Amino acid sequence: MQKTLLVKMKNEIKLTLAAEDFSKCYGILILENGEYIIDIDQSKIPSDFLNRLKVWYQDYYPYTGMSLKELESYRTHTEKLDKIGIELLNEIYKNGILSDYEINRFVYFSRGIDKILLKLN
Repeated sequence: MQKTLLVKMKNEIKLTLAAEDFSKCYGILILENGEYIIDIDQSKIPSDFLNRLKVWYQDYYPYTGMSLKELESYRTHTEKLDKIGIELLNEIYKNGILSDYEINRFVYFSRGIDKILLKLN
């Protein structure tokens, strides 16, 4: 008799920190099976971290409507904001912020250069 092993594939849940129009969650976008989860329980995010996230988001957000050509003249500033964004994502990852969402991939997307700068699994 042959046994069949069924393996249930876990849905990929990805957190993307990006300065895009995710105003309810200040740049945090959680994807599950390609679907967006935007309403994040902010009460579970430490207030000092949430305040830094809001400042980063508010500083970066004005650049989101610009084309890549327009963004070139702001490169120095967006690179500084990307550095802060990467630090924030690393902090989310290392400190288990948002651990209730069982995220298995952490991604930082730079709007300033329109590409992923960091992936953590």
